[in-house]
Amino acid sequence: MENDSLKIFFKKKKAECEQLIRYRIWDGIDSNNLRSWLKNFNTQEEQNFAALVLEWLVYRSNEHCKSMLYDVLTRLLHNQWRLEKSPVYDMRKHPLVLLQEKYTDPNIRYVTAVTKTDPDSKSGYSMVRDLNHKFHASTRWNIRNEQIPECYNAGIRTFIYVDDIIGSGEQIINVLNESPIANYEDIKVYVCVCAAHEHGINNIMEQYPNVKILAAEYIPLDTDIFSNIYSILGYESKDALREWYKDFMKAKGFNRGVNIYGRGDLGLVYAFQDNTPNNSLPILHFHNENLSMLLNKRG
Repeated sequence: MENDSLKIFFKKKKAECEQLIRYRIWDGIDSNNLRSWLKNFNTQEEQNFAALVLEWLVYRSNEHCKSMLYDVLTRLLHNQWRLEKSPVYDMRKHPLVLLQEKYTDPNIRYVTAVTKTDPDSKSGYSMVRDLNHKFHASTRWNIRNEQIPECYNAGIRTFIYVDDIIGSGEQIINVLNESPIANYEDIKVYVCVCAAHEHGINNIMEQYPNVKILAAEYIPLDTDIFSNIYSILGYESKDALREWYKDFMKAKGFNRGVNIYGRGDLGLVYAFQDNTPNNSLPILHFHNENLSMLLNKRG
């Protein structure tokens, strides 16, 4: 793309984003935040990069996220149980209805997807709160990893972990490593998420091939932004663009060596209204005296 075309593209992209905010498609992002964030980029080269970040940004509002989680728990998981001929499958009741039971034990448990040392800001906690408050899942059937043996002894064989996204897969692997699921051969374990990256799915399946991952949205490997835009910006390789971005972030005061390209070096520009995953570029959420943020980062 020629330089003059990129100048026009920057203005056009800014106008498009303001429309997305105005029509509440990007609910939760303020126009003032957008304008402040765009002021982070001063040179034409920086503005070109910013415009392409906005072009590639996938933003899921709270309503989007609610719909995605509903789809996983009512359609995908239900169909999975049907295909597996699961003993908990009920043609008339999808899994969410079972989790809403207040008195009759549904013989399933949903497990908070956190480790013992995770802070309260972890998404696993917020997803459980969403299940309780938005979908009215009974807290009676919510457990922690350490309660799995007790539930197993009581006859429970189906366990569901719920989270917002699988990025590198590291969080879910850490959670499963702390769980006793490897001790049981006759249980079914499901990880239900709004979105899952191919890299993370592969990492989890390598260590836990019997765990079933269900996601409303699949993120393929080729979504790394650097791989997709380096030639548009006139760079010879994605590594050259990554080096430019690293220098830009360091000049703005980002001195955290890890996750500068997103955790797992995934190069994502993906966000939820209440939280930007750590697999996404920190340019979206990091802020200091030199940088204004565009998106929220929980914790």
